[in-house]
Amino acid sequence: MTSTPQPRAFWLTVILPFGAGYFVTLMYRTVNAVLAHPIATELQLNTADLGFMTSTFVLAFAAVQIPLGMMLDSWGPRKTQCLMFLIGAAGIVVFSLSSSVWLLATGRAIIGIGMAGGLMAAFKAIADRVDRDDIPFYNGIILGCGGLGAIAATTPAKLIEVAIGWRELCLIMGGVTVAAALLIFLVNREPPDARRARPNLSAQIDGLREILKDRAFWRIVPIFATANGGFIAMQGLWLGPWLQHVEGFTPLRSANYLLLVAAAMTVGLVCGGLFARAAQTLRISLAALAGLCIGLQILTEIAIVAGFHSTSIGLWLAYGFLSTAVVLYYAVVLRHFSSDLSGRVVTTLNISAFGFAFLVQYLFGVILHLWPGGTAHPISGYRAAFGCLIAVEILALLAFVLLGRRGQDPPRS
Repeated sequence: MTSTPQPRAFWLTVILPFGAGYFVTLMYRTVNAVLAHPIATELQLNTADLGFMTSTFVLAFAAVQIPLGMMLDSWGPRKTQCLMFLIGAAGIVVFSLSSSVWLLATGRAIIGIGMAGGLMAAFKAIADRVDRDDIPFYNGIILGCGGLGAIAATTPAKLIEVAIGWRELCLIMGGVTVAAALLIFLVNREPPDARRARPNLSAQIDGLREILKDRAFWRIVPIFATANGGFIAMQGLWLGPWLQHVEGFTPLRSANYLLLVAAAMTVGLVCGGLFARAAQTLRISLAALAGLCIGLQILTEIAIVAGFHSTSIGLWLAYGFLSTAVVLYYAVVLRHFSSDLSGRVVTTLNISAFGFAFLVQYLFGVILHLWPGGTAHPISGYRAAFGCLIAVEILALLAFVLLGRRGQDPPRS
């Protein structure tokens, strides 16, 4: 890792291109909450079909994380991200031309592979260039760019879909993906010291062993997986149907609420550096502060499921803002391990979150489909499915606290 480069060059060659890349990634991850209604209506999909079709994205995303980490540490973020985005662009073309749930699922899986490096490539590019104390700030900027992509996937995407159709919207997203790949390829250049010592396969595997043997790393995995994966699953699909079928919103009003969640999430992501400073001021670890915020987020979820002011804009803003605290664990693990392991560290952590997101997106739909009552969208089924997610998140938070009391301290922060 080198010292922080000249600010202007760093922003133009790293933050701009990789921020645009993560903008695209979050756009893909969240747009199905808006597209679920028109796709289900046109192709006559039930809730189980929707859950399966959407969950293949996160399953494929998780499946490629280990090879992705090796590629990032071996090829570097520039080459890796360009290749992945071209794969993602091909996936959205398949998705836009699909007429069955299996073709839709295949397209989403290819997109998931292509988007797997959107955030990890950015984190790797930053970790290769800046001092460890600066990592949370710059990570927060990249995450904020992703938040803008999530915003674009709500009301703006809905308005475009209504005007020209969901298939045409998907083709536009494919063009944006190719443009982002070209921007990264043309603008970014790797630092000389990053090119100097690329690890071979044996060294890559040894690095993975080092990560997987770390007890403090495993203390973080459950809380990270459930909090991050749970929010990914809900924002990426089920919040839209929840707002329409439980709260009774129209599709456009639902998209507007999704925009509010994404906007609050964006603010929270940009505030990542402030969270780090708050932890220092309060003299607690960054991991503990993230755990506290996750506990508060669980309270907002309980209020939503219980119907306590569940249409309140403030409640949904709090839900979106607090959801971002979990990403602080990226900075925690990047500080804990050496920079030459940075690609494998964040992708190994990612597997847990996206694996859990797959389970939530798929099983949520299964619960709704099998729920007794004879209606296509049972409100009690929605509450039961969301309640199951909350219960798992509470267990993970308790495990995090108890392991800390037993002396398994979080990675150094």
